[in-house]
Amino acid sequence: MSPSFPVRVVLADDHPALRAGVRAVLEATRRISVVAEAGDGAEALQLVEEFGPHVLLLDMEMPVLDGVEVAQRLQASQSATRILAFSAYDDQAYVARMLQLGASGYVTKDKPLSLVAEAVEAVARGEGRWFVSMNPPGIDIPLSDRELDVLRLMARGRDNRGIADDLKISPNTVKNHVSSIYEKLDVGSWREAVAWAWERGLVGNP
Repeated sequence: MSPSFPVRVVLADDHPALRAGVRAVLEATRRISVVAEAGDGAEALQLVEEFGPHVLLLDMEMPVLDGVEVAQRLQASQSATRILAFSAYDDQAYVARMLQLGASGYVTKDKPLSLVAEAVEAVARGEGRWFVSMNPPGIDIPLSDRELDVLRLMARGRDNRGIADDLKISPNTVKNHVSSIYEKLDVGSWREAVAWAWERGLVGNP
């Protein structure tokens, strides 16, 4: 799905007052349009299918279907709608699970609503960055400093050319670093590598 303005959003949360507040802030940007609101997970799926929004701002704790179940079903249906998880919790298991299910962002409800609006726009643009960090569990990091630099730029949505430009190295060198990262982390994709980094708190707030 190509991002465009206004960014079309389905807002899914079971608290009407919270939805109203979030909607007001999002639409005040004049770059975001909340096309529908859902009070439970099943309704969220129905509205995504009906409206085809750029972004689903998805509460993790909802009646009928919770956020994880909604994300699972959207992933299975290969929906083009990007998911921005919206949660009261920054638990590692939640964040890692949503990454695995293809979510494009995760922001907690204690953050300013202006950040939520920023996150919605970033997710709509396809930026692969996240908005909460997780506590490092104190394990060894098997990557070199340069590989960590590459991984952090991967987490910000840079492609190989963008990483090469940022680090002043060749795209072929970046490709070699990415291959080494995959091998050392025993992962097979960009998303798995970024999930690994988030689980260990290696990617800070933008």
